[in-house]
Amino acid sequence: MDVIPNEPMAFRGILWGQRLESLTGRTFLKVKEEGDVSSYRLEKDTLKIGGVKVSDIIYDFYRGRFYRVSVVIDSRKDFEKIKKYFFENHGEGVSINREDTETYYWSGAELDISLEYSDSAGGNIEFSFRPIHKEEEKVAKLQSRRDWEK
Repeated sequence: MDVIPNEPMAFRGILWGQRLESLTGRTFLKVKEEGDVSSYRLEKDTLKIGGVKVSDIIYDFYRGRFYRVSVVIDSRKDFEKIKKYFFENHGEGVSINREDTETYYWSGAELDISLEYSDSAGGNIEFSFRPIHKEEEKVAKLQSRRDWEK
């Protein structure tokens, strides 16, 4: 098991695994529902990470439990600032560069983080709470097997 220095136990005060209905005082605006995953934007969200402007933040809930955040980064300049912020707070992570994409991964006790940027597609950050993500994958595999056996 790897360790993320200062591994976040929450995102914007929302604990990983916290139930959506327990998040009072915030307004979540549903943007998509696909199977057991519901995606939301947070009304009046501060679109910044590490003090750097981002263009979107999506909060994902699996069966009503918070487990993933996706953040969209528009420019190389903003990516570099966010990368510096991540390196200072979480270490340098594992670097994987392929073709035109620069990618960094951090894997902690329960959280996986990826940060990537390509000049053609822009950038993103994904925070994924592993216990719920594994449950989602297991259910999807079982459903695929059932569908295949029909």
